[in-house]
Amino acid sequence: MARFIDLVRVGWKKPPHVIAKWLLRKLKARRAAKVLPGWQRWLGASSMAAALDHESFDALVATLKKANPFPALTQPAQIRNAISDAAQTEIFARAEKAMRLDIEMLGSGPVQLSRPIDWTLDFKSNINWSMQPSLRLPVNNLKRPSDIKVPWELSRLQWLLPVGQAYVLNEDEQYATFAKEIIQEWMIANPVCRGPNWVCAMDVALRGISLVWLFQACKNSDAWAQPEFLESLIKQFILHAKFIDTNLEYADVNGNHLTADLAGLTVLGITMGGAGISERWVKRSWGLLKDELPKQVLSDGVCFEASLPYHRLVAELFLLPVLARQNVGLNVDDAYLKRLKLMGIFTAAATRPDGTVPVWGDADDGRALPLGTQLINDHQYLVETLKTINSPLKAPCYDETLWWLGVGNNTEAIADEPISSSFDDAGVFVMRDGSNHIFADVGPVGMDGRGGHGHNDCLSFCATLEGVPLIIDPGAYVYTADWQARNHFRGTAAHNTPQIDGEEINRFVRPEYLWVLRNDAVPEVRQWSTSEDTDLLVGAHSGYQRLQSPVTPIRTIMLDKTTNCLFITDVFEGTAEHTVRIPYTFAPDIEIDPFSSGVWRISNQTTSFLAISSAPDTWSGTIESASFSPSYGVVEDVTSLVFERTGILSPIAFSIIPEKHAPKDPTNWLATIVADRLPIPGFNT
Repeated sequence: MARFIDLVRVGWKKPPHVIAKWLLRKLKARRAAKVLPGWQRWLGASSMAAALDHESFDALVATLKKANPFPALTQPAQIRNAISDAAQTEIFARAEKAMRLDIEMLGSGPVQLSRPIDWTLDFKSNINWSMQPSLRLPVNNLKRPSDIKVPWELSRLQWLLPVGQAYVLNEDEQYATFAKEIIQEWMIANPVCRGPNWVCAMDVALRGISLVWLFQACKNSDAWAQPEFLESLIKQFILHAKFIDTNLEYADVNGNHLTADLAGLTVLGITMGGAGISERWVKRSWGLLKDELPKQVLSDGVCFEASLPYHRLVAELFLLPVLARQNVGLNVDDAYLKRLKLMGIFTAAATRPDGTVPVWGDADDGRALPLGTQLINDHQYLVETLKTINSPLKAPCYDETLWWLGVGNNTEAIADEPISSSFDDAGVFVMRDGSNHIFADVGPVGMDGRGGHGHNDCLSFCATLEGVPLIIDPGAYVYTADWQARNHFRGTAAHNTPQIDGEEINRFVRPEYLWVLRNDAVPEVRQWSTSEDTDLLVGAHSGYQRLQSPVTPIRTIMLDKTTNCLFITDVFEGTAEHTVRIPYTFAPDIEIDPFSSGVWRISNQTTSFLAISSAPDTWSGTIESASFSPSYGVVEDVTSLVFERTGILSPIAFSIIPEKHAPKDPTNWLATIVADRLPIPGFNT
């Protein structure tokens, strides 16, 4: 009853057509929950062949082996020759680790599982999820200290992919045999529509993609030739597709869940030949994907969820159906490809000199098909893959590009010189020059004003100077496992942006609504300019206009490319007295030490900078502890430099300068720079 009341509370303000669609989806899901278990019991070789419009089960298996949605797996010999020795060594190491059931995911640290695997266990909290009917499971029970994402992640079977890769590389039967055994265990332990692993269509879809990929990788092995196993596996293909089709995660604003559903439905449908019942799945998923791409990916190529990790996930999910369709001779619209390539351009702009991207917005390490050996926040493979969809490179720089696209015939890589760029729809601005990279957000709240995976980070930024990551975003840490931590990491106070009177830029609707924000802050870009010597951004937002004495924060960010200096000024339009807090959170390896009045030395083992405040007499500057989450479930202690003032609104300037360029009188030098190069109305240093 409590759950029902909560659903009513959330949905009563929704438009009637949205409520009607939601009710219809729930009715379909309930019907599927009753029908699919019967399918699992009674589907046999002949009935599956008939359902997929084949004369015999053998003919169906032949189609499945031929209808390969993955280009690389059609050319195993070429892949073996193209993958670098270093990448192969890493793949085999990961495969061996998987075969030892040495599992590490979602910040768990190394966990030794045992056979048979307990697929309902959150091994981080040692709490099991019930095997009751999936529709009854309280996924978002915030009083339960267990994260359902753990069994979900385990059951996506992506940790098995290196085992399949190892088989492709050396055709050693031990790898194919192990993958088959684990899949068999999973099928026995997870009857359809029961337990945690049949709750979310997205996770069913991602598991379906993994199953198909492993089948295509191992299909010629002796282990996978057993008729009984093939029959049970193909039954799972059908059950997964049917479950997804009847549980598509529609909402009034759709996001990555629906995209994952459709990607999985495409891959499964194409694998099953696109005939019989699979014909509808292929047509339906492609039609919806074409509708969703321009809704979820803005015209500047940025995913509307306001998160770089989710931008990667969504790009992969929209890409997979393209490759699947192309590999079996189906058409792909030019407009669709163009929007995907724009996603690659944004990813390239967001990539820092060291090849990684900032942690902007939520991050749960989600991938559509993780096949590379690079670091979790290294997105360079994605840039290369998206730029070369129709012309795979003969020798890509990144091994994951090969696993996605296969080996092509081109001899020249497509390389662009990174430049400062604006992405106006998303409100994202990138300043870069050589080893400098500034990523700034003056955009709307994510997911079309709903919040979603976006954070309260308007006017926040991340900064790398002279190749050293200095100022960072806090990350996301966890979701339902700790709702208070969830709200902290997505909150205003955790980001490098001014906070007024302790208020959120966009209010939380309710603390327990973990993916919802009010759309309070309308962003405003007042100036953007880029030149050979200087990049300049001026932004503001209306998030604090709701205060009894309204305030408009105005932030200016300037990168001086000639000296590798960064300047930030904050001016506040408003009256009365307020408390203003401005944190700057520094990367884990950065140390901060007082240098002189209003000046701090910030350094790592190789490089040092000075951080300078223009107003040491009117703003307090303190070194405080903070938290940084580089990936899901992982948290590290870092340091923040926090400026705070209570009283009549007063401006402040802040600068980071390489110590080798440090002036004799830093505070006066900064005041002069602001007066001469940043003439901001109302700024009186």
